[in-house]
Amino acid sequence: MNAKLKDILQRYGVATVGLVFVAIGTALSIISNLGTAPLSCPAYVLNLKWPVLSVGTFTLLINIGYMLIQILLLRKDFQAKYLMQVVASALFGYLIDGSMWALSWLHPGSFAARLGLTALAALVTAFGVSIEVAANAWMLSAEMTVAAVAKVTGRAFGPLKIAMDSLVVVVSAVLGWLFFANPFGSGAWTGPGDVLLARTPGIVIGIGTLLLAVLPGLMMRLTDPLVARLRGRSGEAGHTPR
Repeated sequence: MNAKLKDILQRYGVATVGLVFVAIGTALSIISNLGTAPLSCPAYVLNLKWPVLSVGTFTLLINIGYMLIQILLLRKDFQAKYLMQVVASALFGYLIDGSMWALSWLHPGSFAARLGLTALAALVTAFGVSIEVAANAWMLSAEMTVAAVAKVTGRAFGPLKIAMDSLVVVVSAVLGWLFFANPFGSGAWTGPGDVLLARTPGIVIGIGTLLLAVLPGLMMRLTDPLVARLRGRSGEAGHTPR
């Protein structure tokens, strides 16, 4: 095996490990019932409406939609290698469903337990994203779409990412209202206390959504150095850090 192929396989293998952690974080956020991460909101609200399709399946379909938007934006600048997003999205979807199944034994009852699970989801997600960034391989369609908009408009990635996260939350709230007469998820809407205290099952948007929009980025200040240290040790064992 030549060095270039070995490097590619290593990077995508490491990035896949990162996807595993992000998928676990997504599953934990859903189980917490305090609200999911912004980019997971549309898939979850659609799953609540049509449970015949899993959260992972809807995640794949939505990401394919994102890729189609990229094609419309980039046109001739859309490169064939960007089609790898489909593979990454399918893998991510299966990993979410697998994580949901593996963690189905978790039934947090109190608000404190749900809040703790949300914090754990943020930490696990931050660790997974740090691994993905370090690997420089897989990139999911949502981020690629933001990058495409940034390229076409000349605007900075960061503000556009915030705008996209906000937009998908608003779209999810509209879908929740249309599907369940509840902008925060499934079930009867009786007041904000149901969302804050997670009295209503199937919370898509809640305090957890806000926490998961902010905490992973902050926690990456801790997980980035940890991943760099782990990759450094791996390099000492015979692998080439990148």
